[in-house]
Amino acid sequence: MPFKSLTSNVLTALFVICVPLITIVTMSYESLAAGPRKEEIPLPRPRYGLPAELGTKELRFAGERIPLERKDVRSRVLSQINFLLLDARSVLSLWLTDDLQYAWIFQEIFQKEGLPKEFVLLAPILSRMKRPGDKVRQGGIWALETPCGAESGVPMSASDSHDDRMDVELSTKCFSVQIKQLRKELSDSGWLMTVAAYMSSKKTVEDLRRVWNAQSFWDIPFTESPDVLVPRWIALWLIYSYPSTYDLDLKPPQPITFDQVKGVVLAKDLPVAEVARILGVPPRIVLDLNPKIKPSSGIFSARENGRQAVHTITAPRGKGQLLVKALKEKGYLAAKPGK
Repeated sequence: MPFKSLTSNVLTALFVICVPLITIVTMSYESLAAGPRKEEIPLPRPRYGLPAELGTKELRFAGERIPLERKDVRSRVLSQINFLLLDARSVLSLWLTDDLQYAWIFQEIFQKEGLPKEFVLLAPILSRMKRPGDKVRQGGIWALETPCGAESGVPMSASDSHDDRMDVELSTKCFSVQIKQLRKELSDSGWLMTVAAYMSSKKTVEDLRRVWNAQSFWDIPFTESPDVLVPRWIALWLIYSYPSTYDLDLKPPQPITFDQVKGVVLAKDLPVAEVARILGVPPRIVLDLNPKIKPSSGIFSARENGRQAVHTITAPRGKGQLLVKALKEKGYLAAKPGK
């Protein structure tokens, strides 16, 4: 074959091969030049959804309408439902069983103070909350920073031997006073915004409302606990209210009942161990019933801060009279209060 003819055939073959490649490269370049394409990547579907009953009615929580038609609100609530049921299931079981032994105390106080029933389930969330930057140790199931004073109508105190913030009844009354006052100071904002302020601070909420020109909790990007814990509170209430939706067989906890001996004025310090001997129970039971007593001290002190102390001592159901009688016989009761 002549060289010229061979060269011609090779060039023809190269042209046949290269033209499609050039076309492909040109098309790719043109595609890139036209700008990137937005590819919709579906988000993973949550395992647990909202109760079916909510499909036909609106969700009202603590007196407020929760705008579940908003994707962002719906997503935040669903995220917390799935967190509780999947990541924190053991804690969830504790919250909905053991922690509800005191629910009847909360309900009585909240009903009297005009707080929504949903606040009953705020206790387990608050008790495990830590405020960022707190220098003062929080106390009790309501994460109280300081005890209420006599001017609030709920006189409380703290000393080396006790901390009234740990007392279930006193701390619940104190929380009711504080949360109602906070709502008033926030110009009667809704309860969600008020709880957000309780978790952070009144100043934080006021500043954020001004910066974002918003009044709804759902429109403010909180950077601290409220952003997570308020939706978790709602999620916990939904799980509690619709257990069958989430395959939960919840047995109502046995309400904890007890005898309270009020106005006890002591002639001398009363050890927790002595109370346990009188009642015939382990000292741990006495401490569980009287959580305001610090285990490090282990006493009901006769005097605190230079003054005669007046105690409320809690005993197992039916053993209050036994305790009073024994304390009198053993010389623990003062002859006259205040002496």
